[in-house]
Amino acid sequence: MTVIKHVFKIFSVAALLLTASAVAGDFLVDTTIYDTPNHSGHGYGIDKMDVQWADNGLITVDVYTNFINYNARTSKGYKNVVFGDLLISTVGTSDFDYAFSLSEGRNDKYKNHHWYKTKTWDNNGTLIEVNATTTANTYHNGAHHIGHSDVIAEGEAVAGGTWSVNNYGKWTGLTDKISFSFNVTGIDAFQNASQLAFSWATSSAKDLIDGVVNVNRPQTNSIPEPTTFLLVLLALGLMAKRRHKKINHFSA
Repeated sequence: MTVIKHVFKIFSVAALLLTASAVAGDFLVDTTIYDTPNHSGHGYGIDKMDVQWADNGLITVDVYTNFINYNARTSKGYKNVVFGDLLISTVGTSDFDYAFSLSEGRNDKYKNHHWYKTKTWDNNGTLIEVNATTTANTYHNGAHHIGHSDVIAEGEAVAGGTWSVNNYGKWTGLTDKISFSFNVTGIDAFQNASQLAFSWATSSAKDLIDGVVNVNRPQTNSIPEPTTFLLVLLALGLMAKRRHKKINHFSA
């Protein structure tokens, strides 16, 4: 009986390891990029960017910024300041080869008149392979006090996606956010990437957040496949059972 108990103990530990391995592999990226507060942008600065890449291919990026109420307001004779595109590099540098483009809703107003509760707006977007970018200075026709960072991207569509705006209201104490969601399954540049770089700003680039994140891919060689592992455990159990019968036979 002792041998069988040991086998079941091994089985239990192995099951826990397999479960832990599955949980650890749920996200390829799960991290936060914090903004360097070197320019606040007329009081609508950026706080942080949360990045998640799930093992089902879905990338979600949440940018926390108080710009939501300011989107598309008339401003000093040049184009209204609006949300920029989310720029992405699959090689971990500022050479952005992909972007999530705001296909609709970029020029809408997202004012929340209910200061005590949350309001959310949902829009469609497009993941594109970038062939050209526009700087804030160019987008706003060389207006004064406009940044020079890339903020708008053009290119070939490779996947659909959605983006949303959350305005939490003045009295909630929470920072508003803009969120991007898209799936990169089957896109080789993402599947082969060891790092990703992200950059987001308003069209004026008065404040910008960017950073590089590591892609944590599961170590498939370190742990046997579950099916193989369970077959080995089953064989051990049968061997233990046969040994137990032999011991009982000789002791009879």
